[in-house]
Amino acid sequence: MTQIGLALSGGGFRATLYHLGLVRFLRDAKILPNVTQVTSVSGGSILAAHLVLNWDRYNGSASEFDAAASELLAFVTLDVRNRILRRFPLGLTVRWMRRLAGFSNRQLTRPGLLEYHYEKYLFGETSLFELPEKPRLHILATNLSEGCLCSFNRDGLLVMRRGANGGGIRVDQSRASLATVPMAVAASSAFPGFFPPLELSEAEVGTPASDFGRQSFTDGGVFDNLGIRMFHYLKEYLGAEHSELDGVLISDVGKPIAIQQDQGAGGMVRTSLRASDILMDRVWQLETETFRGTPGFVFARVVEVVEPCEDPTALHPELQRRLPAMRTDLDRFSPLEIRSLVRHGYCVGRKVCRTRPDLFGTDLPVCAPWDPFPEKPSPADPEKASGPAAGELVERPHRVRAAVTNEARALQKSGRRRIWSTLLDYRDWTSYVYVPLLFPLLVVAPYMSVKMYRHAQRVDQIVESLTQSSRDLEQMSRLIQGPEPRWKGQAVQAIADTGIHDNTGFTILQDLRIIDMRKWKPASVGVAQAYLYGYRRVKVLREKENLANNLFTISVLAISPNTQVRFPPQLLVPTLLSRALPSLPDSARQVKWLVQADFRKVPPGESVDLVYEHESPGLFVREGSGTATLAFDVEVETVELTRWLLLPAATQFRDYRMIRYETGKPESAENVNVVTRYLSHDYSILAFKMLAVKPGYTYELTWFYR
Repeated sequence: MTQIGLALSGGGFRATLYHLGLVRFLRDAKILPNVTQVTSVSGGSILAAHLVLNWDRYNGSASEFDAAASELLAFVTLDVRNRILRRFPLGLTVRWMRRLAGFSNRQLTRPGLLEYHYEKYLFGETSLFELPEKPRLHILATNLSEGCLCSFNRDGLLVMRRGANGGGIRVDQSRASLATVPMAVAASSAFPGFFPPLELSEAEVGTPASDFGRQSFTDGGVFDNLGIRMFHYLKEYLGAEHSELDGVLISDVGKPIAIQQDQGAGGMVRTSLRASDILMDRVWQLETETFRGTPGFVFARVVEVVEPCEDPTALHPELQRRLPAMRTDLDRFSPLEIRSLVRHGYCVGRKVCRTRPDLFGTDLPVCAPWDPFPEKPSPADPEKASGPAAGELVERPHRVRAAVTNEARALQKSGRRRIWSTLLDYRDWTSYVYVPLLFPLLVVAPYMSVKMYRHAQRVDQIVESLTQSSRDLEQMSRLIQGPEPRWKGQAVQAIADTGIHDNTGFTILQDLRIIDMRKWKPASVGVAQAYLYGYRRVKVLREKENLANNLFTISVLAISPNTQVRFPPQLLVPTLLSRALPSLPDSARQVKWLVQADFRKVPPGESVDLVYEHESPGLFVREGSGTATLAFDVEVETVELTRWLLLPAATQFRDYRMIRYETGKPESAENVNVVTRYLSHDYSILAFKMLAVKPGYTYELTWFYR
């Protein structure tokens, strides 16, 4: 009797269905009983395990075959991938409790859930040693721990390891007596990119610790997606008694990798999937080139197009060309997809078997391919039984062409991976667990987002209206958006040291100062070179009794000779004055800057705003150990004094302290309590307000860094 080997390639459910059609042809041609060795990878392992475990049914009558195949088809329409996606997050909530109780969490992982579905819906708790002796099945997986090909079979586990010093391959056998068929198929079909590797321990497979330990397995297609390399190992390393085959039929569902144009680099998941596709395509090319033309190896490829002249029962050629591009996922396949793949596998199997009558015989069936979903014939229309009437327009050919076009378009769409559109399913109870979570996400979250957006829009409008009426708020908003660019200041007039200027008859109603210190750094890294921006607005009241003093003068905080001062547009035109300060022997030259305004045209009892800006190196800030101090003099009686400091970037202050002393007499220092104190939530802004501030005092603000 002719002995044939059968290799079932990987390719998800696409491979499972294509192989099913080929197996049905082998059964109809009475070739299937001659199969003595079966190797399988990934999606091919799903069919191979079910085929071998139900060998008599698949070789039995048509009804027995249909009953066995219906179990497989029910699994293909179960939507396994998305069922796993829905269950995996739920398992995360109980992992820690199971770990505390001493239970294994392997079946709560994605490959563990895949194994669970195989066990529940296809294979049960069948152990490897329960596999039949004939045909001998080799479920192939890639051992990630050792980087080699492994075969789960009736005798346990075969591991194809490299020989000593890289010399050839040696085949080692482990008696994995507790390993199950669902476990082996899950290891073989754990497609990288979606499924992490399946980790197995010696306790789970029933081998001694020294022989196995803990190892990781992934899709067998990573090493050999065709499953034919195993026949080479069987013959070369296990002896002729394991490989007395007259020929090997390879059911190949692989195809050249598709070129992706006009697509970006993609994220981590897309890149991983694409890298896996490239890797498996390269392995497929190498194996095809190695065994192409080898005597006894016959390839039944899904990319093969069966022309109508070769087989009038085959699919339309346009439909056949769409099948190799179908997705290789483990999601739900439609009846059209199932029918097309099964029918194509049947016809391609018939075509290639006709080329080798020495292996497969000459008495091959010529009937129509097996239909997994036979339709009941509709009752004949008696009016149409006699054919069309004379002159009647017959549209049947047009309808046939339209049906082929629609099916071709549907099959083309089936080549796309579907994740989000099929993530939830009303037929799966776990979908309803996510409804309470999705309702807030899809309904409440958009509502709250719109509500918050409208609230923020109203607040922005209020702030904008306030800033339009307040130069201080407008300036603060500009600073928060970004630092002020460098600019050239006003011309300066040098004056002699005349002591304290006479501001009799003037009162400051409001004194607001903003200092942007975000560019400032400690002295150890060059604070003198860091330019700081300052803004000051002073609302000055000319008292009713002031009829003689027209000049009002205030000091600028900066003391560097490189200071730049400018005056925004305002009612009065101030003058910028400077005078040299006495310098200590080892200190740099310092300058006192003054802003002076002539109030001659301001009636007594009226107030006017004076505004100036300055840019200067931060010499007026004193650095301490984890502290910084800013000192300023109060030269005129002030009703309200406000200070805003934008603190240096990447620093936060913990707290601050205010003291005052008579100008020139630091020994008279006393604490000062501010009226209003503002602390930003990120401690990047320091602000305070004081009322009824008397002149003749120097105030020192010290803040402490975190």
